[in-house]
This record gives sequence, C-alpha cells and structure tokens, in this order.
Amino acid sequence: MTEQQTEKQGESSYIGRLLTAVTVASILGLAPKTVHKLAREKKLACVQVTSRDRRFTPEQVQDYIRSQSTEVRVDKGTPGPYNRPPRKGVRNQLGILGRIS
Repeated sequence: MTEQQTEKQGESSYIGRLLTAVTVASILGLAPKTVHKLAREKKLACVQVTSRDRRFTPEQVQDYIRSQSTEVRVDKGTPGPYNRPPRKGVRNQLGILGRIS
C-alpha cells in the first residue's frame, strides 16, 4: 500500500467518526438548537461541512466538556455555628406563645 492510500484510509476513518448536532445534543443532554448556538458562539468547535451543516469530532465534544467542567470545592474548615436570623412577620413562635400561658 502506498503512502497516499494509507493517508486516504486514515481520512475516511476520521470522517466516519464525525458526529451530527443531534448526536452531540444527546451526549450533552441539550437541544440540537443549543448545540448549533454553541458552535456559532465558538464555544464548541466544529467542522463546517457546508454553509449550513456542521459536524463534530469526539475530541471536540470532550474538549467542550472539559472546558465546562469545574472542580468541586470542599470547605475543609471547621463548621461554625449556624445563626439564622428570625423570620419577619411570624408572631406565633415560642417566644410570644410561651409567655401567654
């Protein structure tokens, strides 16, 4: 097999892995319109097949997921007392009813 044939074969396998907006939407749990909007806003990279058709590689979807992921922040400090301010407008609490009887 020549180098050119190997290159063509690599391209065809790459093209077979392109995802449609509907597929990406189901992966991300979004509507297809939202996927197109993200691509227009350049928040989600895409392959522009025609002027109206976009395709996405799995790597582009993974990059978007990584860019939107945040680290969970855990407060390791000692918890302090939770002081809740009294609710306004509530008169029938223990303070008032407890004194009447």
